[in-house]
Amino acid sequence: MAAEDDTYQTTSLSNMFSTSAFSPEKYVHDLSSVCDTDAELQEHRNQIQALSEDTAIALKKNVYKNYIQFIETSKEISYLEAEMYQLSHLLAEQRALLSAQQELSLFGKQNMNSTNKPLKKEEKASSSIEAVEGLSSILDITDLQCIYEGSLVEIDTHTFQPKQKFHAFLLHDCMVIASSIPNRRGPVRYKFQSLFELENIAVVNVKNSEGVKDAFKILLFPETHIYQTENSQLKTEWLSNIEDSKKNFKLKLEQEVHVTAAPETPPVQKKKSVTSIDLLNPFMNDSDDSFNPFKEDSLNPFLEDADSKSDVTRNPKLYNAKCPNNKLLTPIRQLKIEGATALYITKLSNVFFTSLIETGKEFQKAFAGSSGFCSAFVVWANAELQNFVVRFARQVFHRNIGLTAVGVCVGIASENCEKLNEIGLDLKFSMQHMLLKDLMEALFDCRDQLVAAARQRVTEEHWQPIVHENLTTLMGEMESCGIKGFQSHIIDGGRINLSSATVAFTKSIAGFLEDGLRVNTPELHGVLVDCVADLFKNQVVQFEATLKSSHFSQQRPFILKNASFVLETVLPIVKKKLKRQTGHDPARIAELEQELPRLKSLSYK
Repeated sequence: MAAEDDTYQTTSLSNMFSTSAFSPEKYVHDLSSVCDTDAELQEHRNQIQALSEDTAIALKKNVYKNYIQFIETSKEISYLEAEMYQLSHLLAEQRALLSAQQELSLFGKQNMNSTNKPLKKEEKASSSIEAVEGLSSILDITDLQCIYEGSLVEIDTHTFQPKQKFHAFLLHDCMVIASSIPNRRGPVRYKFQSLFELENIAVVNVKNSEGVKDAFKILLFPETHIYQTENSQLKTEWLSNIEDSKKNFKLKLEQEVHVTAAPETPPVQKKKSVTSIDLLNPFMNDSDDSFNPFKEDSLNPFLEDADSKSDVTRNPKLYNAKCPNNKLLTPIRQLKIEGATALYITKLSNVFFTSLIETGKEFQKAFAGSSGFCSAFVVWANAELQNFVVRFARQVFHRNIGLTAVGVCVGIASENCEKLNEIGLDLKFSMQHMLLKDLMEALFDCRDQLVAAARQRVTEEHWQPIVHENLTTLMGEMESCGIKGFQSHIIDGGRINLSSATVAFTKSIAGFLEDGLRVNTPELHGVLVDCVADLFKNQVVQFEATLKSSHFSQQRPFILKNASFVLETVLPIVKKKLKRQTGHDPARIAELEQELPRLKSLSYK
């Protein structure tokens, strides 16, 4: 009976609290006037506490129920996505079948120049390329024919170490590089990374003696990419297919130009000239309005002029408008892919910060007499800067971009950010803080690559003086690294009294330090010092292991000379450059100065 009364009282309290007219002050006032003793107040308190616990339990149950429903809905959406993907392929097959039937001639000879039906292998490849996320914004994937596809491993051009595994698609006019998306449900399995136009690249075979096997280079000025296949047969297939595609694409362009320029071309009909503007739609839609130099009104006079002359070749402006590969698609597509990262960041930074400055000036005019609103503008500007940094990081911070390019892009953004001083706004520190995590990852990634390269070089080192082909160039490189008097290390016969691994380490540490100082900030300085110290520590460990090895017992004096060069010549230069940033000696760098006596003691054991 008592339990039923408690339940009834709890229910009544719940109903009373949930009404819109409930007033906490009135409830407390009425309760204090009714309750005469402390026991009654404690009883009401226990009832409210029990109601609170019941409400919390009910909320947890509802959250769990909604979570389960969300998971089930996600599964249904995934299944629906797969069904829609299959349906799109069925529609594509039906469209291809209808197109093939329309091309059939019942009363005449079939046109021999018509495109043959793709092979089953090509149809399968075409379906795979439709599973690349982000490709639809660059290419029209509705009618793509993939000639060849397969997995490739990108190799670092400096360290010859594997960087990342990609899936490549060879089309009739370009080559698409995509990365796999892990743990992705549904048909979309790859993410677009880069695109190479066949007319702008050169493919070079890489000999197996250069540090990697079964690889080839793609030369796209000013960049070089190395991709490795699983075996030599696949490399041969890639090279042959790329060369065939380049030849076929070039031949196709020449045929189009020849057909367009042929004198036997019939006059252009008036009806056709009115609709010829449709020829521009595929690549006008693919471009930005700010880059679009063509307008329909400006093209009509050229089209009418072509009608009167009955020859397209007499009007070069119309010919350029009809050929998307001439002047429009190539520069716009280059802005969308990774080859023009610095140019893209320059345009992006200029547009963003210029717009922010103009907005700030308008804000100052509108609220000239209300200085209290300035904080609201600062908060809004900081939020917009966060959106800019997200887009900036998405374009700059990935494994295909080296630390040097990252430093250039960060410098461009910082230079544009300083323009905000015109309106009395300084967001440079905020931008540096937003980029801190990505810059740390870039430094760590570059450090790991250099460590792996140094270990690989040591395993192949014979610890003998090297013969350099161009001593003048090498001396210039060492001088640019800050090493004066390098000619003292040159001995008779034009040899250098240092190992190839030591020379390579000197160049790499100087380049890493220069790139690191370019992106250095007060928050990032400790990370940069640790990375530099890790590189020197790795080199000391390699010296120590070599000195302890019985295979190089005769070369110990030469090994110690290399260690002395690294720790007594290169290390002070690095230490001086780091001290110039902070005004004090880095502790971890100072600790490395004690390593040379320890290495010398090992050589006497």
